[in-house]
Amino acid sequence: MKKDILIKALLIVLILFGLFILYQIVKKIIGGSWTADAIAISLLIANTGIIISTQIKLTKVKSNLNHLSNKFDALAKDFKNHIKESQTKI
Repeated sequence: MKKDILIKALLIVLILFGLFILYQIVKKIIGGSWTADAIAISLLIANTGIIISTQIKLTKVKSNLNHLSNKFDALAKDFKNHIKESQTKI
């Protein structure tokens, strides 16, 4: 629960930072504001944040997949045991 809140907060901050960078880029095109190197550095920071949030989501999906795989393995073992028991009764 706390991890979900933390991830959502991280995404909100990332979106706000991205909107601010977009504002600065538009302002630079019109004339003024940040220098080109400051915009490039901020885009690199935003890219790093996006990569980190994507990695967090990927780790969560892998964890869920491993859990599901373990459940299917247990189900397959139970089914094999059931088949063996039903064959011995015949």
